[in-house]
Amino acid sequence: MNRFIGILIAGTHERGRKIGLWVVAFVALLFGATWIVAEQVSLDMRVETQRSLAGFEQLRANVLSTFEEMDRRLVQPGCSPAFLDELRRIAFLPDGINELLYAPNGRVECSVNSGRLASPEELGAPDFAFQAPDDMAFWVDVDLGFLGLDGITGTLAQRGALAMIVPSQPLPATRPRWMEQELIFRFSDDVWLHRQGEAGLYTQARDATGPALASVFRGVFYEMSCDSGGIHCIASRSYLNQLFALGGATVAVILLLAGVLAAWVAQQLNRIIERYWSFEARFLRRLDQGSVVCAYQPLLNLKEDQVTGCEVLARWRDIDGSIVPPDRFLPIIEKHGLTERFTSMVVAYAYADLTAYMPNGARLQVNFNIFPQDLDASKLVPIFAPFLTKDSPFDVVVEIVETAEISPETAQVEIERLRAAGLKVYIDDFGAGYSSMHNLAALSIDGVKLDRSFAMAPDQSVMATMLDHAIDLAQASGRSLVVEGVETMDRLNALRATGMVDFAQGYVISRPLLIEPFIAHLADHGPRPFTRPRLVA
Repeated sequence: MNRFIGILIAGTHERGRKIGLWVVAFVALLFGATWIVAEQVSLDMRVETQRSLAGFEQLRANVLSTFEEMDRRLVQPGCSPAFLDELRRIAFLPDGINELLYAPNGRVECSVNSGRLASPEELGAPDFAFQAPDDMAFWVDVDLGFLGLDGITGTLAQRGALAMIVPSQPLPATRPRWMEQELIFRFSDDVWLHRQGEAGLYTQARDATGPALASVFRGVFYEMSCDSGGIHCIASRSYLNQLFALGGATVAVILLLAGVLAAWVAQQLNRIIERYWSFEARFLRRLDQGSVVCAYQPLLNLKEDQVTGCEVLARWRDIDGSIVPPDRFLPIIEKHGLTERFTSMVVAYAYADLTAYMPNGARLQVNFNIFPQDLDASKLVPIFAPFLTKDSPFDVVVEIVETAEISPETAQVEIERLRAAGLKVYIDDFGAGYSSMHNLAALSIDGVKLDRSFAMAPDQSVMATMLDHAIDLAQASGRSLVVEGVETMDRLNALRATGMVDFAQGYVISRPLLIEPFIAHLADHGPRPFTRPRLVA
């Protein structure tokens, strides 16, 4: 999971992410286009099948209407001259049915064109019969030689004592060339008879199930429809390769459009991902979810040559588990006005850490950085209240950075209120930014922390020379002095030799540590009664 998240948030994976999004978008669009095309093909086939079936639906209607006319008008004795005369009149109706018969009990006795037969023709048992509402029986492929039509076969339909030769109705020759069809006479759900077209197609269409999209994967589309009586049924089939062959240009256009649209969709998705998974968005979403982590950098008391304090440094745990330094998220906190809230989180986290591990009788100076805009005792004192109880083993120092936003007059009032509440106040990064000798003298601060650029400067450089002068200034003001950024033993020894530096802080002493390693460091380098904690595996 972390690996997947890493792909979303790492800038090094941007190109691969864009390609992946394009592929996903292209496949999705192609799938959507395929579904639309499949539904359209299925609809076109349904329309064409219904069009092909229309002639057979009309034939059925003509058969039924002719039977109704015969039932209504033939009231004379069967095969009598009056009966045959009326039968001829019915045969002239414009319905295409012109061979009508009188065939009681399946025995043809006379017809329109042949009159009374010399000998009645026994039809035998019908090939199939339907009950209500039509009550018709059919003989299929009957030899019509008994009517003087040698070599001709036809379908005979009977209702009651009356019958007719049903005219042949061919499948339309104008159906699309990409579609094959089969016409069947359907006796029942399981019994039917092939009449025209591609034999076996009806069986395949009956067995083909599923939505139109499934037809794409099968490579063939089927459609089936029957007339309202369920007698004539037409099954249609279209192969995918035939459709591609006929619509190759259309397919190419669809692929091209899908590719272009996928590029646009991928770009929009990537923008959404970048916004949602941007560092700023991730930080704001997870700020209240226990993602703040505190590290503790030891403060070496040069007078006692012991670690007697620490600076609390905030870190943030990203969604992939990586620890993020403050220079990345502090600007976001200030931008969104979250400084007070964030300070509260850090203080609460540090208090829970330190109280869980501090042994009885130990005392520790704990330095916190605060934002210049939060220099307001009415806000800060409640935040630090847990550290300020009567029996607290902590001496709390708040470190403030002078900025153009804070006037010395305002700062002095708030500093006095903080000190009255039990908090010590240091000026942080002295010698950089807006720091001035005037503020050093005018503000009732407890200490000064020199900017790390002094201690980290190479020997014999201008900044290294200015370090000595900065120490002199701090010493002259009577404030405690902390030098941070001490990274070499030579520089540490030089600071110790001045006798004017109270605390040193830097990698030569220790890097920032999580709570358990920090307490272990105190047990080795701090005053008693610190003891090495039992670390949980």
